Amino acid sequence: MFKKFDPKEDISSSTSLKSSVQRNIRSQLLVQLPFLSTPVWRDSSTLSTTAPVMIPNEQETEEEGKGKSSITTPDDEEIGKKSKGKNKGKGKGKEEKKGKGKLKEDDDEKEEDVGDMIVLDEIWPKKESLGLTKCHDRISIFTVNSTPLFVQHFDGPFIPTLKLLHRYPALLPHVQIDRGAIKFLLAGANMMAPGFLSPGGLLPDGLNQDQLVAIHAEGKEHACGIGKMTSSSEEVRKVGKGIAVEVITWIGDDLWKIDTIGL
Repeated sequence: MFKKFDPKEDISSSTSLKSSVQRNIRSQLLVQLPFLSTPVWRDSSTLSTTAPVMIPNEQETEEEGKGKSSITTPDDEEIGKKSKGKNKGKGKGKEEKKGKGKLKEDDDEKEEDVGDMIVLDEIWPKKESLGLTKCHDRISIFTVNSTPLFVQHFDGPFIPTLKLLHRYPALLPHVQIDRGAIKFLLAGANMMAPGFLSPGGLLPDGLNQDQLVAIHAEGKEHACGIGKMTSSSEEVRKVGKGIAVEVITWIGDDLWKIDTIGL
């Protein structure tokens, strides 16, 4: 799809989508890619739970001192200390309790906000607008802050970019080719069944025809490409030859080289 893609020549228009269209796309993404609805976990241990320290007003302290008698007896001093200690303890306890209660409410609100976030909100924040860049051959590239995130051909499924897949490897199910097929993948060739069925390959059960998959390579950490199953994994094993995965994008193609595009 992106073997001969030139942004300068193949882009026809770029626009920011309406809110209603964005909501529809967001819903489709959550249905098509279930991982996007996974809650985002955050460590709330850094949130402060320390009660604020109350500093007395210097002017009030001076006025209190002026109002007291300058002549005191030992008994008066003893009674004053006890009374002051009791009142101080009560006041401090109330202030600390009040302060802790307020901070606890703030922390609960922060944790509640974090708990409502999902992976899609990290990728595409709700306050950010989704851009659409239309290209030749009915290819649409969806962007946030000009960064390509998803690609669509005609009215087909939303395909995550390879760079987005590297950030979130669980977006797509994994298949793996053996070492011998790597050079063909990086040249944009479709992947044949023997590359997945050999000792270095991997083809999980339960994959359906036309399902998007992340193409990994033997000995490599990250996905090297994204493709679409030409038939189910059971059928691929049964036949044992022919094209098993139609390659859509791969490391080094023209989409991979684009960091920003459109609006």
